[in-house]
Amino acid sequence: MARVPVNGTTLAVTRLPQRKGPARHLGDGTPIVMVHGLAASSAFWYAAGAQFVSLLGPVLMYDLRGHGKSETPETGYSVTNMARDLLALLDAEGVERAHLVSHSFGGMICLAFALAHPDRVASLTLVDVRVRPIQRKLSIPARQLPPAVERRLASLGLDIAAINTQDDGIHYLKTVARIEVEAGEEAVELLNALYRHPRLFRNRRAAERWITLTERVSLIADLEEEEAFTARDLAQLQLPMLILVGGNSTTVPSAQELARLCPHAILREIPDVGHFFPMSQPRLFLQPTLRFLRALETGRLAGPRGRAGLRSDGDGRPPAR
Repeated sequence: MARVPVNGTTLAVTRLPQRKGPARHLGDGTPIVMVHGLAASSAFWYAAGAQFVSLLGPVLMYDLRGHGKSETPETGYSVTNMARDLLALLDAEGVERAHLVSHSFGGMICLAFALAHPDRVASLTLVDVRVRPIQRKLSIPARQLPPAVERRLASLGLDIAAINTQDDGIHYLKTVARIEVEAGEEAVELLNALYRHPRLFRNRRAAERWITLTERVSLIADLEEEEAFTARDLAQLQLPMLILVGGNSTTVPSAQELARLCPHAILREIPDVGHFFPMSQPRLFLQPTLRFLRALETGRLAGPRGRAGLRSDGDGRPPAR
């Protein structure tokens, strides 16, 4: 992992050279840049199968400012500024044009970047992205809880009424982080009772870092005060775009409206999975993504708007797991 100075901070960067397939390959493919979401790191993409993506071209992954092993400056967490981080990184790495693959909040960064620098983008792959100008609020309901669980959460300083009215992933992730840090061995049980999922953060340190980002630096203020682009701006995007969304995800409205607005968007809704399906079921992320990128690289992208319509000859598929 390299450390690259960009835009007033330092980012942790991982480079995966293009792998050669067992029988056929594309030659030197277009670089692929993978951008993770909030409270994650580039490790997300390892779990999602970045090594298979590198069959199609060299892969560049990096930790967003304040995340993973990147530096944590006090300011600069707006979408626009993190898109500037991406621009500076591409310049530093000598990447003139790239396929951008993103998950969650990473998609906001990639959309802002593509609107500002369309000539630097070969395509956009947006995986379970909430597009804030389209979807202002999220519905993140907690479950009806037994009194004993409510009392335990209250003892941690968590207000059940406030949890049930959370309408943004930032605050939801902070609640999850606090439970993971403060509840110890009970965290898994409490998270299952509250949100039907176990731990999200890789370890205690990662959860503590997210709490720091939400309390000690300008992340929340930067994101809540900025409008990086409007829904109307998105209709200007003329780039090839693959939109993947979990059928059980809260971001389905964003995916559907983005596909309607963007003339070259392909929408794939993955049934019966949620927001983190690239990690929990990487094949469901890899198969459509590799087919999309390969079709672009070979000039064989086909199919009417709104349908996958991608033909595969078997290359680039991950092995069964």
